[in-house]
Formats: sequence, structure tokens, C-alpha cells
Amino acid sequence: MAQQNLSDDLLSLLRLVNEVGASVCVGTCEHRKPGELHCHNISQILKISSSGAKRRLRELVQLGLLNWERAEREDGKVMARYTVSSEGLRVLS
Repeated sequence: MAQQNLSDDLLSLLRLVNEVGASVCVGTCEHRKPGELHCHNISQILKISSSGAKRRLRELVQLGLLNWERAEREDGKVMARYTVSSEGLRVLS
């Protein structure tokens, strides 16, 4: 998928996740930790709704540009971790 085929909002989100290294979702916002990129952070940075951020993350996974993995944080909380895939890196280059 060429960069020009990706909408600006998806490309901005892909760049953001790449800059930070990963985005995580722990299910409820009260479990957020400082320094973690969550949907609310994404929504504030990109000026979109938090549900729109979640939808875009899922869309990037479906496009093969983000990897999704289940991970456990040091406090034992299970979370989803989104990282840029090799295809996503190719699109960003």
C-alpha cells in the first residue's frame, strides 16, 4: 500500500505510533500509566474522538500496517499493544 493511498488521519496515527514506539489499550482509562500512548492521548494529539482513535487503530491492523498483540504489563494488567508492522514502516519510508 503506497503512502498516497492512505488517508491523512490514518497516516498521522501510523506516524504517531511509530514515533512513540507503541500504543496500548488496557480497557479502561483509569488504568492508564504515564508515558503510555492510549486512545485519549491519540484523540487529543490528532484532534479526533477517542472512539475514532480506536476505530483507526483497528483499521490499521486490518490493513496490515499495525501489529496487535496481547501483552501483560508489570502490574499484571493485560493489555493490547499496537506496534508498526514492517509493511507500516515501508509505507512511512
